[in-house]
Amino acid sequence: MNKEQLSEYIGNIDDRLIEQAEQIPDYKQQYRQKWVKRLMAAAAVFALMICSFSAGVIAFAHEQETVTLEEIDLTMILPDSWNGKYSVVKDGQNYIVYNKEIREKVSNGIDAFDGGVLFYIVCYEESMTPEQFIDNGYDFTDYRYLFSTKDSTYILHYASDVQWNPDDPEQESIYQQMASEIRDIRFVADNILAD
Repeated sequence: MNKEQLSEYIGNIDDRLIEQAEQIPDYKQQYRQKWVKRLMAAAAVFALMICSFSAGVIAFAHEQETVTLEEIDLTMILPDSWNGKYSVVKDGQNYIVYNKEIREKVSNGIDAFDGGVLFYIVCYEESMTPEQFIDNGYDFTDYRYLFSTKDSTYILHYASDVQWNPDDPEQESIYQQMASEIRDIRFVADNILAD
């Protein structure tokens, strides 16, 4: 092999290397494009979350009935179907939630414990965990543990007896519907850690 052949051979290699180098992908640019796509996808997801949250807040504000029990800083978020059908009476430190229509028909409003009672919110004057509540024997009816402060415990006790006129199937239907929705009630406790 002479110089010309060697130089031509080396030259051919150089041309091929140059052609191959031109065809090598720009990995840095591809990485940037992937990063931009991921950033755009994250921004879209974030925007959807904000829109969904805003729509939920608007819907929540319009569809929910709320009652604040100011002495204990507790807000009950009731099902929308309860609007205008219930009333809350304070009895000492406790609260009684009842169906107004059934109460009027059954008891004529004479006694807070007569007819239509859906549940009681009872204040026990000692701080208890759910386990301590059971150990103390206070679980004599179906209940829902709400919360405890430094010196009190609040429990939702369900009514344990018939709260409607047994001869009136319409009352029973109304009562049973509302009673089945008690589990949907949400409780928001404000300032329970405050002194």
